[in-house]
Amino acid sequence: MQPAGFAGATIVNSRTGAGRPTKAQAAAKTEALLDIARALFCERGYAGASIDEIADTLKWSKHTVYNRFPNKLALLEAVVDRDVERFKRSMRDAGGASGDPIDALQSIARAYFGFSSSPSYSALYSAVALEAATSSHLRQKLMEWATTSLEPLRRAIEAATPRSGWNARTVEEACEILIDLLDGEANRLKWSGNFASAAAVEHAFARRWQVFALAVVPQGRW
Repeated sequence: MQPAGFAGATIVNSRTGAGRPTKAQAAAKTEALLDIARALFCERGYAGASIDEIADTLKWSKHTVYNRFPNKLALLEAVVDRDVERFKRSMRDAGGASGDPIDALQSIARAYFGFSSSPSYSALYSAVALEAATSSHLRQKLMEWATTSLEPLRRAIEAATPRSGWNARTVEEACEILIDLLDGEANRLKWSGNFASAAAVEHAFARRWQVFALAVVPQGRW
C-alpha cells in the first residue's frame, strides 16, 4: 500500500533488472526514495515511519536503502535538504521575473508565503518539529534550514535597500518583520488544518504585504 498522496508516482523497483545502474538511474532511485520517505514522514511522523515500510513501499530491500543513507535520521535530513533547495529555487524563480527590486521582493515574499502555508510543507514541518522537541541535533538543524531558506529573501531586501531608503542596520530587521507577518498566518493555517482557497491566500498575503510596506518603508518611498 502506498502512502496517501503518492498515488500515480513511479516506484523504481530495485529487485528487478540486472547490472550496474547508470548515473541517471541511480539518481532516479534516490529521488524515488526521498519521495516515498517524505510521504511516509508526513503521514506517520518521524517516529511512526520505518525503514522497513519505506523499503517495502518501494519494493526494495532494506540494504538498498541503507546503501544510500546510513540511518533514518540521515534520510529525514536529505528529505528536508531537498525541500529547502526547492523552496529557495521557487523564490529565486519568482524574483527573477521582475527587473524592479521592490517588485522582485514582493514576488519572492509571495512565493515564500505560498510554500510555507501549503499542506505539503506543513505536514513535513510538523513531523520534524515534533521530533525536534526531544532532539537537540534536529533543533540545530531546524535553525540551519531556516537560515538557509531565507537567503533569497534577505538578498532581495538588500537589493531593494537603495530604493526603499533602508539602511544596513534595518535590512535584517526588515526581513524579520516580513517573516513574522507571513509566518504568523502560515502557522495559523498549519496548526488549524483549515487550508484556505487560492483567493483567500492571495488576500492574506496582500494584507500582510501592505502592513509590511507601511511599517518599514519611509513615507513616500513606495
